[in-house]
Amino acid sequence: MDTSTPVERKRAIGILTATTRDDWYAGRESLLQAAPANADRLRQLESAAFLVSLETTAPTTQEEFSLACHCGDGTSRYFDKNFQVLVFANGRYGFNGEHSLTDATTDMRLCNTMVHDAEAAAAAAEVCTELDTVAAWPEPQVTELAFELSDAVLGHIARAIDYFDATVAAHELSTLAFNEFGKEQIKKLGVSPDAFVQMAMQLAYYRQFRHVPATYESASTKAFARGRTETSRSVSEHSVAWCRAMVDQPEQTDLLAKADQLREAIAHQARFTAQCARGGGIDRHLLGLEYALQPHEPRPAVFDDAVFAASRHWRMSTSQISDPILAAYGWGEVVDDGFGVAYRIEGDALHFNVVSRRMGSARLCRYLSDALTDMRFLLANAHRQPHEIRAEVDAVAKVLTSIKLLSASPRRPLSPVSTPASAPSSSPVPEPESTADADPFRAPTAAEAAVAHAVVGELDRLPSNEIICALEMRLSRFMRESLSWALPSAT
Repeated sequence: MDTSTPVERKRAIGILTATTRDDWYAGRESLLQAAPANADRLRQLESAAFLVSLETTAPTTQEEFSLACHCGDGTSRYFDKNFQVLVFANGRYGFNGEHSLTDATTDMRLCNTMVHDAEAAAAAAEVCTELDTVAAWPEPQVTELAFELSDAVLGHIARAIDYFDATVAAHELSTLAFNEFGKEQIKKLGVSPDAFVQMAMQLAYYRQFRHVPATYESASTKAFARGRTETSRSVSEHSVAWCRAMVDQPEQTDLLAKADQLREAIAHQARFTAQCARGGGIDRHLLGLEYALQPHEPRPAVFDDAVFAASRHWRMSTSQISDPILAAYGWGEVVDDGFGVAYRIEGDALHFNVVSRRMGSARLCRYLSDALTDMRFLLANAHRQPHEIRAEVDAVAKVLTSIKLLSASPRRPLSPVSTPASAPSSSPVPEPESTADADPFRAPTAAEAAVAHAVVGELDRLPSNEIICALEMRLSRFMRESLSWALPSAT
């Protein structure tokens, strides 16, 4: 059914599933009472293995696509369904699922089968075979489930629309496509990519709110029969100490000490996540004990302890799915003052989907980008002294200036001195001679070209505008305010 018009939206029963459980129960009862035939139609809908929604919208950007899959306008969905295939007007497709029945590993197995079967069918020769025109089917292959709607049901639908629209308006969804590096570069730093990203999220949150939140990461227990998930608690004394050192102690410029703190926090998180996957977590065990309590049994004090309750108030609900078929994925927050953060780790990129109740999702994405860059810088440069890094900043600035002048000159094309790319980036760059300074279109000196090669690689293989962009990016990383903890006296 096309629910894109206001009139049809007022008659779409799917929106009833977008309300609270109590309101949906009341709406469902009204639907059953409206007409005896509604019971069989509802049974067909609810017993289906999955649903297909033919959407009228055509999302293009990552945020548009994520939001369209997350909720749409609420009327072409049945949010109780575990698996709904969404096909958009521009040919893109995705899915929406209710989480209680399955976890992401199961859903992704189904998604992969669906995608691979669709691609195989599209590539098959018989798909392109010409067929003679055949007579129309005597009966339609698709039959509308036409529900009879009473005034009471229409009232429930109207209230559900108001509730849905208000809920969507109260939320902010932002995405981050971080393309500076990915899994392969993180591995070269000698740390776990997943734990690296977890620490980046903690640093980003700490910079935004000045405290570390209770953070949930899903750890799969599929190694066990009927295994689902365990909670990998990302916050530790190691991660808190490192975040405080990065944000609250900018006067301390011992990069090696901060790098050691970061490595220990990452290692601890990687060990604990592996322990949880082996059944060594605590949250599912405590949850089982809590649910096993009988009404007449005394309630252990731990379940009402304020610290225990705070430790389960997941202001950061996170999980990773890095399946290559995904363009985006995500979910909402699990507490009103929290974030739902989905992330993907690719070979050369990192992707984030952040949802919150207007807590600052876009701002958290910006802090995430800064944190990732800072962490890579910290682990890669911990052995260097601040004055060495400042020397590189100065050298890059000089090279950038000379190359900009050269590229703007109609008299002399860009032709940097050929220098091996392995030249040390911390090599001192001598002050240019006064005669060279007098010529604004002079060629770069050998020392300047050596630094340029060390910074962006094979410089002579790049067009001049790409050289400038690469150097500007490198320079901005060192000079921007978020690196003040590393270079407090840099200007």
